[in-house]
Amino acid sequence: MSKKAIHIVLPLVCLLFCFKTYAQNNIPVLSWQTHFSYKNINSLALGENTVFAAASHGIFFLDLDDNSINLINKNNGLSDVDIASVHYSNLLDALIIGYKDGEIDFWRNGTVQTISTVEKASITGSKAYRNIQSFNNRLYFSGDLGVVVYDIQREQITESYLNLGENGTRLPVNELYFKNDSIYAATDNGILSALNDESVNLLDFNNWSRSLTGLDFLNIIEFDDKLYASSGSDIFNYDGTDWNYFTSITQDILALDVNENNLFALSSTSLYQLNGSNLQNIKNIVPANGMSIEANTIWVASSIQGLSRHQLNIEVPQNYRPLGPLSDEIDKSFYINDELYFLNEEGYSIFKTANRTWEDFGSLSSVNLSDLIFNITLPTSLDPPLRSDFTQGIFSARSSVNLLLDFTNQTTMERINGSFNIQAMESFNSELWAATRDRDRSLHKWNLVSDTWSGYELSNRRARFPTDLFIANNGDKWMNIDENEGGGILVFNEASGRERYLNINGGKGGLPGRKVNDIAYDEDEFLWFATSGGVAFYPSPDEVLENRSLTASIPIFENRLLLRNEHITSISIDPANRKWFGSLNNGLWLFSETGEELIYHFTEENSPLPSNQIVDITLNPKSGELFISTDKGTVSFRSDATEGQASHSNVKIYPNPVSPSFQGNVILEGLVNNARLKITDVSGKLVKDIRANGSTAIWNVRDLSNARVSTGVYLVFSSNRDGSETFVGKIVVI
Repeated sequence: MSKKAIHIVLPLVCLLFCFKTYAQNNIPVLSWQTHFSYKNINSLALGENTVFAAASHGIFFLDLDDNSINLINKNNGLSDVDIASVHYSNLLDALIIGYKDGEIDFWRNGTVQTISTVEKASITGSKAYRNIQSFNNRLYFSGDLGVVVYDIQREQITESYLNLGENGTRLPVNELYFKNDSIYAATDNGILSALNDESVNLLDFNNWSRSLTGLDFLNIIEFDDKLYASSGSDIFNYDGTDWNYFTSITQDILALDVNENNLFALSSTSLYQLNGSNLQNIKNIVPANGMSIEANTIWVASSIQGLSRHQLNIEVPQNYRPLGPLSDEIDKSFYINDELYFLNEEGYSIFKTANRTWEDFGSLSSVNLSDLIFNITLPTSLDPPLRSDFTQGIFSARSSVNLLLDFTNQTTMERINGSFNIQAMESFNSELWAATRDRDRSLHKWNLVSDTWSGYELSNRRARFPTDLFIANNGDKWMNIDENEGGGILVFNEASGRERYLNINGGKGGLPGRKVNDIAYDEDEFLWFATSGGVAFYPSPDEVLENRSLTASIPIFENRLLLRNEHITSISIDPANRKWFGSLNNGLWLFSETGEELIYHFTEENSPLPSNQIVDITLNPKSGELFISTDKGTVSFRSDATEGQASHSNVKIYPNPVSPSFQGNVILEGLVNNARLKITDVSGKLVKDIRANGSTAIWNVRDLSNARVSTGVYLVFSSNRDGSETFVGKIVVI
């Protein structure tokens, strides 16, 4: 491999977080933070007084000297997500990370070396690694392709043993073992062995011997001078001549490992120890994916608890994982009262902005959580939030009180074949509204003042198939309609009895796409829509039901309709009235207030985004931090727009002084809403004219001609539009 195939990736934002450091103030303006779930660990590696635990989209390591937890992920240098396997090389003093797409990272104390040879190779099929091992100055990557060999001294991939199956077919390799002068491979079709010598061409499948073909072997290891290999719940051993059945347990074996005295086998729920010719269950384990054993300590990669530490002589394990959401799979997110809520079918997680900690609520009585409602005053016997389960009903907070069965007998919702089919909920004044699917009455209202339910059957047949519900400021109900049933939006007002169906046809809605994914008001009370064909807005949404000809407005950007033919999944409006748009497969955009200027376009290639598929975005308006949920986990970006305030309050300017090596932006926080800032030198000469976005402004330390300013003291004059609220500060540039 040529040197050009290796590149060094320096950390994008050098932020290492642990339990102690999670309780911190807001992240810096224009920086990123990851919010991955580390409950499900798929691979472990033991380093010097360090244990590395890999989840799909990031890694954390436990420092055994101080018990601190630290993160390694795309935000601080890793090249990718979808981690398949990790291994620690003592020779390199580096963590080796193998990805599902074939990419490889070498991580050493915050710097990353990336090898893309396999990822870029024109090979069809999966390139995922299943195991990584060190032997004789080489790294061996076993996986779906076969085996890839990296020469540590030459710093390049030198060999690949592909198509090792009978007749040269592809054969995935799960694990290797080196004994004496031979190499052994546990594969999806038996055990392969070959002489591990330079005179033998291991690329040729004919040079490998085969045993126990027809069986799928996951693990292979040596104990007491014999090889042991697992296939399903069975273990076979090799005496140097033949492979023979040895013993079995009641569950599939996930891992084999040894310490100085014994052989251990791990199932999803139990740890077994070899006792004579039998494996004895010695310890119950939280649901597991794998293990590593060091002396009398068993490190378990748990599927629900993160990293678990078991001692052979201690019953209760210790569990470690960074704070994070319940799951990386997020369906919806909300900002309520300085807290972020992230919802999926299993439950929900709360991110508390005051101390940047997480709280999870999983394993609720709901099995198919569809929505949460917070801003509604409930009877004293009920606690917010209300949560809807697609099948079971509506529940109070985290209790099992079901409003549709246990609390009232007056509901208009129909339970057919054991399901209420609740798609979404919204609140308006003292009313709870719910949309149900495939029912004659698709809209339902619970009046909390009178404790009465009302059901509404709309004349348009498409009303039977809502996917979401939005209530406008004037009380109109906007229902997103299933794309398979025609898509578009159905608008209804129960007071007037009017309804209207809006679609892609000009004069009848003029939406850019059939599928409507999200709806949001901007600061001018224009109603914006994220659709499968782009974005659009109605400048006078209150007039929609007047039945006039109606075509949505679309901004013009670079002489074409804004984001035309892009599948937009979500919208968020920031305090400067700028528009954030998340897409199905092209990342995240920020446009100016009118949509005519592009400010940012973030993708997985140019940012810490783990994926270009954006599921949902939610803004914390006080801090300007945007939470971006993707199909591969959630990250946040703190923008330069924050909720405006009536006066200058505790204005902060940082960094100040500005060092000669600093190449970023100077941040000014705590300004009056949408302040105008004039930056001058000490003689009064204007250097820069800036407008704040809400209460935050940034200065790139450059003048009106875009040249970096010289060393000196610069004055900042800030005021609101009429000059009644002012502030003067200074910035020192060294």
